[in-house]
Amino acid sequence: MHISKTLKAISLALFATTSYAKTDQLDNSKNWQTFETENFRVHFTPEYEQWALSSAREMEAVRTLVEQQQGRVLSEKVDAYIIDPLNAANGFAVPLSHKPYMALFATPPMSDSVISNSTGWQQLLVLHEYVHLVHLAQKSRSNIRSKVAGWYDIYDASQIKGERWVAEGYATLLESKMTGRGRLYNNYVESILQQFARQGALPSYAELSNINNDFMSGSMAYLVGVRYLKWLEENYGEQTLDAVWTRWTAVKNRTFNQAFDGVFPQSAQNLYQRFIAEYTFQALQKEVNYPAIDSTLWLDLSGYVSAPSISPNGQHLAVVEKTKNDDETNVTLQVYKTEENTEAKKEYDEEVAELLKDDPKDIAAKAPKVFKRKQAYSLSQTNHRDINDPRWLDNDHIIYRSMSLSSANEFHQDLFVWQLSNNTVTQLSNEQNLRRFDIADNGQTIYAERNRYGKSQLVQLSLNTNKQLSTESELTPASLEHVYDFPRISPDQKQLAYLVSTLNKKWALKIKNIITGKEETVPAPENYQFLSFPEWAKDGKSIFFVAGLDKQTKLYQYNFTDNSLVSITSGEQPVTWPVAMNENELLHLAINSNGPDIYQLPVNKAKKTTITNPTTSATVTRNLASSHQLAKADIAINSALGEQSSYGIGPQQGTVTLGGNFYSASSSMLELGYKSGDVLGRFDWQANISQDLSSNILSGFSASARWHGWPIKVMAHGYQFKLKTNQQYQDAINLGHLKEKGLFVEASYPMQFDTLKLNAFAQGKVANKDSFDSHYFSLGLVQRWSLDKQSWGVNQNFNTTVLQGQDDYYQQNSSSSYQGSNGEFDINAHFKGYGFGVSYIWANRTSDAGNILSLGGYSASLIQEKAHLNKLLTPELAFYSLQANDYEQMQAYIPVSFGQLFYRRHKMGTQEEIDSYGFSGVIHNSFGFTGITDLEINYGVAQVNPENKKSDTQGWIGVSHQF
Repeated sequence: MHISKTLKAISLALFATTSYAKTDQLDNSKNWQTFETENFRVHFTPEYEQWALSSAREMEAVRTLVEQQQGRVLSEKVDAYIIDPLNAANGFAVPLSHKPYMALFATPPMSDSVISNSTGWQQLLVLHEYVHLVHLAQKSRSNIRSKVAGWYDIYDASQIKGERWVAEGYATLLESKMTGRGRLYNNYVESILQQFARQGALPSYAELSNINNDFMSGSMAYLVGVRYLKWLEENYGEQTLDAVWTRWTAVKNRTFNQAFDGVFPQSAQNLYQRFIAEYTFQALQKEVNYPAIDSTLWLDLSGYVSAPSISPNGQHLAVVEKTKNDDETNVTLQVYKTEENTEAKKEYDEEVAELLKDDPKDIAAKAPKVFKRKQAYSLSQTNHRDINDPRWLDNDHIIYRSMSLSSANEFHQDLFVWQLSNNTVTQLSNEQNLRRFDIADNGQTIYAERNRYGKSQLVQLSLNTNKQLSTESELTPASLEHVYDFPRISPDQKQLAYLVSTLNKKWALKIKNIITGKEETVPAPENYQFLSFPEWAKDGKSIFFVAGLDKQTKLYQYNFTDNSLVSITSGEQPVTWPVAMNENELLHLAINSNGPDIYQLPVNKAKKTTITNPTTSATVTRNLASSHQLAKADIAINSALGEQSSYGIGPQQGTVTLGGNFYSASSSMLELGYKSGDVLGRFDWQANISQDLSSNILSGFSASARWHGWPIKVMAHGYQFKLKTNQQYQDAINLGHLKEKGLFVEASYPMQFDTLKLNAFAQGKVANKDSFDSHYFSLGLVQRWSLDKQSWGVNQNFNTTVLQGQDDYYQQNSSSSYQGSNGEFDINAHFKGYGFGVSYIWANRTSDAGNILSLGGYSASLIQEKAHLNKLLTPELAFYSLQANDYEQMQAYIPVSFGQLFYRRHKMGTQEEIDSYGFSGVIHNSFGFTGITDLEINYGVAQVNPENKKSDTQGWIGVSHQF
């Protein structure tokens, strides 16, 4: 197995963990249930039972159709986890050939999402993720590779073929072909890609799988990848593309490119260039038929821009701006003045005059199309919680949607209010799962869409003078069959507009009379497909919305006075988010390859086209689907498909583990083990044999087990090792050949209050070292807290342990009983991209108890740090470099990519101080398949400077599994 493939396997798991942050901390102490069918195990908590049991039926239907469509099937039973950690639409699949699983997020997408065009969220999600598994988790037809993959998870992951665009593009292709909906047939998506094409901004082949700082870069693997694969099928046949998937699971091991080159006349890269040329040509041909654009640029922005909103007095515009910066997304709610920036124009004119005065022959740079309007206020997101959908409460307050974190470590969408004049933010709701909303009755009433456990409904809430929000009534029942979006109250407060999507139908715009309850559907252009962004006109006599038709989106206006529907944009620009400035002027976003900009449209002067045959029907024709077509989406339960039972310890899945450690100060060690566990991390255990194969300095065996199915977490670790202290790579205290064995147990109770995390624990240990018995009992607390304001942030950690024990090893020279404490305080901060931190570590034992504390050594599967409170492990020093009963470590560090630059000082009793400085890093993964759960990678290099000895350079790298 090549090292690059090993790193790919590890990065695959880490990508899943970081991309869907918080799925790694699901509450595994809940009442988890399992519904097991012939081919699937569906895991869920009681709140998601209806969603889960319906999805089980959908999974079996999808499996049957996919097998019919391509003759492939998974021989292993698939585990599916129904969760909702982010209160947002998503999901992922982990395509291990012997242990495939997927996670389905219950919350459906909103109307303006690129995944909103579906027969139903559940059906689309099940289909998309299962296709990932069938596509990527096929067992190799090489018996040897298949057997090794079954034994060793990381090897199995390293055999996953294909680039990101291949995986996402193919799953998106089948999601569309088997339903006639999906991203391939989304007019909104098509309008955006055609705009990119006209600008020559479609991604190159090398960029297709990238996730970088460019606008929509992460989406291109899906949106462009699916169209390229469809183009390959249309030009070279479905069977030719299908042959690629057959070739890459062959006995002969092939990469995607090798499998592709064997059946297509040119490489994937060369054919992609031809596809881009044809797609761009078609977009440019269409461009010549568009009339001149009536909208003019009003505010030039970049990045992800959404939800513009005009203040009641018309003097300010609020808008959400998101920019990507490497691995982080910066989110800011900006408030601009709506008046023109005359000062900026004056400064430009003065600069030009000065330039030409100094050099009359010079040519001044042209003026911008529009001078950027003055920024009046700005609010950054807190703790990476996002900001969405701002709406003005009054001229000094903006209500917006953001995420809140529950004590169960689940994110919920809630409402917050920002007071501009004093820059204070107040949370209005708590764990209410409120998404889009609107404000009525002078700020006393809020209409919102709530989505809880995958069920959508419209609710009416009351906001009192103390900024407290309470539910007043449910306007619609909570439903898995309907999804609501964009509630918008009319200017006279008598009518509520909203969008609704029903299974197997398109989004429709409804108007409900608040007083009478009467409801009507707003007509849309016939054969429309995309529909979103409703906005009332200022006089309430018409309503604007965006609809997609014929691979383009347009802005439409429906007039209630004469029941007429007109389009007011040409379709050249991908328009979104209309907002009325006054009776005759409308602002809207228009997307380009750098992100949306804000344009101004004079409605009374716009070229209007009357729609002669509008429709109120949301019925979808399925003529775009292939012959292998899924049945209509349905939320239905067939209990006869399987049996329901308690999750218990979950489906235990085992793997061989292989770890390696090289520490230039102490020893090297290979660790071979077996590990078993479940994806939720309810019950895990592992056993390891550890051996120094070169000098036999350190060897032994260990076993660990952990149960997290209760609120109190329980863990046990047993070990036995031999350490030749006098043969380590660096000088240490000569204690000869130490033999130690022990059993460590821990019970802990974690708690969480937003970003404040507490973990109280009790530990006990019995051990025997060189035939001398020892034991201790300890109590402790770990506390963590953080605050991040985007441009600056603070992280603080504190832990302390008090213990009492007895160690007969030291009885010959001192008292065998002892008391003591260990602890650490760490604080670090960042400001405008620069970080700095300091930490202080201490340990002390009773002065007359002998030198119980030792300094040096490293942590591995065999020697896990939490099980050795009397060993102060530090990788740049050998085991037992120093011994005493008092220890202090002071450290300063600068966080950098993948680690930190540090300077630390070790002080052990009255002995010489040891300074060390260098680079170190730790990667610990706590979520994923068994082989990478609890995987810890330690690495670093340090210069070690003892006070009275020669300095030395030490390096280390360690890979192990540690509970």
